[in-house]
Amino acid sequence: MKLLILAVSVQLVALIRADIPGTFLNRTTHRGADPSAAAASSDQQCDGLSYYTTCTPGMCEMVQVCLGASTEYRYCSMVNPDKPFCNKGECSDVPDFSGGCEPNHLWCTGEGWFPDPNVCWLYHYCEELNVMSDVAMCPAGYVYNPETSMCKKKLSDEDCIRIECDADEVLSPYGESKRYFGFCQLEGAMSINIRMYQCPDDTKFNGKGCVYECTAVGRFGVDSDPSVFYTCFEVGGEAMLEKCPVGKTFDKSKGVCTIPPPTN
Repeated sequence: MKLLILAVSVQLVALIRADIPGTFLNRTTHRGADPSAAAASSDQQCDGLSYYTTCTPGMCEMVQVCLGASTEYRYCSMVNPDKPFCNKGECSDVPDFSGGCEPNHLWCTGEGWFPDPNVCWLYHYCEELNVMSDVAMCPAGYVYNPETSMCKKKLSDEDCIRIECDADEVLSPYGESKRYFGFCQLEGAMSINIRMYQCPDDTKFNGKGCVYECTAVGRFGVDSDPSVFYTCFEVGGEAMLEKCPVGKTFDKSKGVCTIPPPTN
């Protein structure tokens, strides 16, 4: 009986911890558009006379503050990360995706999946470099898991990871991840934009950049780019990234740069 109870418990834990995919929200149709231009047309909401707040058209995370003849903006996620969305002119933890409102897209720094820097249950897919991302949302009670690029059950507050911008840091860690990190674009002490990056394969984020950790002495090729290789001088040290001369590629079996054989 005890073994049966143990087996059932293990299965329940496995089900709870099983990752599931999220759901894509409004797929972006403005690929290649710079995100800083998204608010340019939002002034039309203010009547130029009254004093009130409303949500910025097409941007779920920005409150538009109408101050008579002037207009100001507030990014909810920067004011209170627990209430990152604009809902009826106020910052809220409940999004309102009606009326053409979209969550903030990332400016893609590479291909693949990226976590959202501010909202732990949103994540992004980038088809290519220098376009706007597609945004996906995890189900209620789930958060993005950077290890699987899917959604996992939120079991504690520590599971909700966000970028914490620090003026004393150049690159900002994404929790304990050795793969993802952020670059905070600051205006004074306030973060106005966060760009997400991921380290290339075979490298890890060490707080200052992406490094190749040497497990042996020698030269080691890079699968994603045969024209470059890492040189390790000592075990546990940081490798030096080097490039083969023009017209040559790195031969892993020989540990040197050679002229590749003809393709025909």
